[in-house]
Amino acid sequence: MSEQTQTVPVSDANPDGCTDGHDCDEHEPGHTHGPGCGHPAVQHGDHVDYLVGGHLHSPHGDHCDHHGHV
Repeated sequence: MSEQTQTVPVSDANPDGCTDGHDCDEHEPGHTHGPGCGHPAVQHGDHVDYLVGGHLHSPHGDHCDHHGHV
């Protein structure tokens, strides 16, 4: 299970909306973020994102949303 390391509030710099089509080169194609994925979990507003390469990824259907840099 991923350990939650911090909390990031929703803001202009870290929005919580959908960014369909976000492409991240920080992990292999088909990688799914969630408990046990190997990335630190970060509480972001009312959900949990995963810290990947200095930015927040939020699993959303068949893609990940980019919720800003931290």
